[in-house]
Amino acid sequence: MNNVDKAKEYAEGKINDALNKVIVEAYMAGYNSGYKDGYDKVVKETSFGDIEYVDLGLPSGTLWSSNYVEDENNEILYVTQENSKAFNIPTVAQWQELVRVCRWEQGSKRIDTSISSCHFQNLAICLGPNGNRIIFEVTGLYEIKSTLERTGEVLFWLKEEKNSQCNNANITFCTLKINSKNEFPGYKLPIRLVKKV
Repeated sequence: MNNVDKAKEYAEGKINDALNKVIVEAYMAGYNSGYKDGYDKVVKETSFGDIEYVDLGLPSGTLWSSNYVEDENNEILYVTQENSKAFNIPTVAQWQELVRVCRWEQGSKRIDTSISSCHFQNLAICLGPNGNRIIFEVTGLYEIKSTLERTGEVLFWLKEEKNSQCNNANITFCTLKINSKNEFPGYKLPIRLVKKV
């Protein structure tokens, strides 16, 4: 093999290395761009602090807030049904879509209350068709006058609709019963927000 042949062989190796490097970089750029697009589907909006919305892949395109609305002290905000109308809370139909389309599982999380004491809190995990999820922690409290009563359930207001006998969402943890019911409108319950893309 003469010097010209050796030079060609060397050049071919370098060209393959350079092409491989360009292809790897293009692949990674595309992957990162796709990941960022997926991440950006979680839309943020400012209301009471930053509210994070999660795209669960629902047919209606509804985004659900990742948590309950909180007050200025980062505590869950409890409001009467009348006061819940100031917020973009889910309709009964949006709640029914969430119940029907998503997969639901029961979980728990450990809460340490002191050095030697802890308890576990029930969670309802809602997994959307696209793999994203939101968690419903036991709010289980409704406010009557100045006291909070514990019920051991997830409760939050739903927007009233004509001919609907339901005004709140309800999750009970005995057998993970997920439904809606009609609650006294003077109680103070928490709220979750929704929005359409």
